[in-house]
Amino acid sequence: MRGEGNGDYTQAGNLFRLMTAVQKEAPFANTASAMTRVPEEIARRWIAYCTKADPDYGKGVARQLGIDVSKIA
Repeated sequence: MRGEGNGDYTQAGNLFRLMTAVQKEAPFANTASAMTRVPEEIARRWIAYCTKADPDYGKGVARQLGIDVSKIA
């Protein structure tokens, strides 16, 4: 997802919102699978980026990783 340096999460959010509920489950599961061994601090940072693209995107990734999204800065 582009945006770390420039704060532009629009394209990722727009793509996410075009997906059906079933299609949205794929990025949630793929992200969780790829991040199973990263430190929780890094996972939380990624969830924050996903949330900037779309709040439901961040919630879905957090759910898959078992992280309470209300504790994401």
